[in-house]
Amino acid sequence: MGLQCSNCGKKLKGFLTDREQRKVWGMGILYVVGFPILTLMVVVGALKASPPGEDNPNCPAEPNMPWFLVTGGGGITFLLLVRIVVNKVMRCVKNSQQCCDDVAGCFCEFGCNLIYDIMVMVMIVMWMITVTWWVFRHMIGPDRLHSILGKEGLDTFRASLGDNDTIHHVQFTDPQSSNYCDHLLYMVAFVLLSLGWIVLIVALFVFIADKIFNKLVCCRLCSNITHKDTSEDDEEQIRLHSNSNEMNISSAI
Repeated sequence: MGLQCSNCGKKLKGFLTDREQRKVWGMGILYVVGFPILTLMVVVGALKASPPGEDNPNCPAEPNMPWFLVTGGGGITFLLLVRIVVNKVMRCVKNSQQCCDDVAGCFCEFGCNLIYDIMVMVMIVMWMITVTWWVFRHMIGPDRLHSILGKEGLDTFRASLGDNDTIHHVQFTDPQSSNYCDHLLYMVAFVLLSLGWIVLIVALFVFIADKIFNKLVCCRLCSNITHKDTSEDDEEQIRLHSNSNEMNISSAI
């Protein structure tokens, strides 16, 4: 039992601190999990969307819900693809740079990726908060929201989001009612947003554990480079010492 716990602890530590151990089929696990979710968002939203500004018979309760899925799925996919490009470019710059040493290149790559990751996470969190409210409020219903947040708290929160729409208690059976929404559309939005929060929380936890705690606080950012340089110096010293011995033997002969 103790050995199993120790192995699990090592695997968890490796998952949090080693990027290679977070890969599946050669891709980061974030992309393996995230891209199918984002693709489903775009496809379902596009199938159920109406032209902007027009009534949507698929969801009178929240006519813009399909566009939430399309813009969110497309936008986050674009940000993740840009992250892949930034990561590749910075790695190429680090490997081919001639003006700086390896440690400086390592810090440059890490700093650019860190800044981009923070910007992306802030934008995704802002989008998730807004869209989650626009979708989940109709599942909870106005009466329950008033009992949870209070009238003043609910009005203040809605004003901060610019929300002036009617809050419905959504139903899926009567298409002629103002609180109707297509069951597939609403449940896809509801479930994918819930999964999105789980993926985002895990990604944030890994981000803090790896980039903030492990690499910055514990100063392990360029430890592999330092180890590599030390090994190369040792090998060079061994070669020089070997050559010196050979020369001494030759002189003696």
